[in-house]
Amino acid sequence: MQIIGERERFGSHLGLERIGLVCAALGNPQQDLKFIHVAGTSGKGSVSASLAAVLQRSGLQVGLFSSPHLVSYAERFQINGELIAAEDLQSVVARAEEACRQVEAEHPEYGRVTEFELATAAAFLYFHQAGVDLVVLETGLGGRLDATNVVTPVLTVITTVHRDHEDRLGSTIESIAREKGGIIKTGVPVVSGVKLPEAEGVLRELAQDRGAPYLSTRDVPWVGGGWDLDGGRINYPGLGEVEIGLLGDHQLENAATALLALMELRKQGYNLPSAAIYEGMKAVTWPGRLEVVSREPLLILDGGHNQEGLTALARSLKQLQECCAVEPFTVVFGMLHNKSLSLLDPLLPVAGRFVFTAAQSGRLAPMQPEVLQEYVLSRGVEAVTCADPAQALDEAGRSFPVCVCGSLYLVGEVKRFLHSQSGIIA
Repeated sequence: MQIIGERERFGSHLGLERIGLVCAALGNPQQDLKFIHVAGTSGKGSVSASLAAVLQRSGLQVGLFSSPHLVSYAERFQINGELIAAEDLQSVVARAEEACRQVEAEHPEYGRVTEFELATAAAFLYFHQAGVDLVVLETGLGGRLDATNVVTPVLTVITTVHRDHEDRLGSTIESIAREKGGIIKTGVPVVSGVKLPEAEGVLRELAQDRGAPYLSTRDVPWVGGGWDLDGGRINYPGLGEVEIGLLGDHQLENAATALLALMELRKQGYNLPSAAIYEGMKAVTWPGRLEVVSREPLLILDGGHNQEGLTALARSLKQLQECCAVEPFTVVFGMLHNKSLSLLDPLLPVAGRFVFTAAQSGRLAPMQPEVLQEYVLSRGVEAVTCADPAQALDEAGRSFPVCVCGSLYLVGEVKRFLHSQSGIIA
């Protein structure tokens, strides 16, 4: 949307003053809503989608606010799996934009309202107008100073803590955990899927200081049952075997986090039948995350763009090669210029060759494909470059299986291209 795109991604003034004033100008719609607030370096989108799927099947009207989008901005605003209608999006964004301009005029000391603050305010308006029962609210970046952190939720969820966005969140695991843990509220239970001890130590300390019960998947004797192209399985106390629609070992861990959150919601009095849990966890989809677009021939899209995400992807591709007799992958890859070339390292053992390209839809410039090519060739793996993702996909199609990864912007452009090709996506 033009209004959305006119605003900067990050503001010059860090803090929650701007979003607080914008919400106040709109009548504080967030104060009449109930939230599950979800943060994490990775996994927060998958966990949020799983929670929304189960809650919907439990008979609740559920809002889901997530970011970024892949194809359409409307993906960020969903109610019971339905994307916001174009006219509704236009309406809530226009109202939120009017409030943003009012705040900017009255409080120039705080600088301009950011794009994400505008989107967050619009989401609060939309869900308030719809009268949803619960909102699954995903943070954008970090937590403590994230625009979503103006809410007091019924439950806080922190999926993982790893290094990412170090320029904004800090250069140590402890500092990043402190930023993520900034969403912990006094007395509000915290569900954690965090495994790194140094991160969990920080989160437990924050929770204790705020009188927030701390629940960790590390304390639950769940057991992963493996996965294949048909999905995964997890054995969870009190539920037995639960089938998972999302693929990868990391999604079994995300599922454990989601199930622990659902068990806590049950304790709070929410009626979540086991049948709804089984159905929701099996039916959940999350585009661009180990997404199988086609099985014959095999085409996978994955938006992993940090060390943790690409390591998990490489592990998943290796498991597919072992369990399903899949040949080495042709990897279509592109990433932003500010990322480290070492992000490619986990993929080298599972790639037969690379096709490097550059997405043009990102806010930041892409890394030049030739730079990526030189790095991989020096490590003895075949690599070619293509000017744009459509050409790259065509080139990759000479040798399946294919995996597109490295950037959510790249995955989004590929999805748009595939949607334009009749019959490629059902």
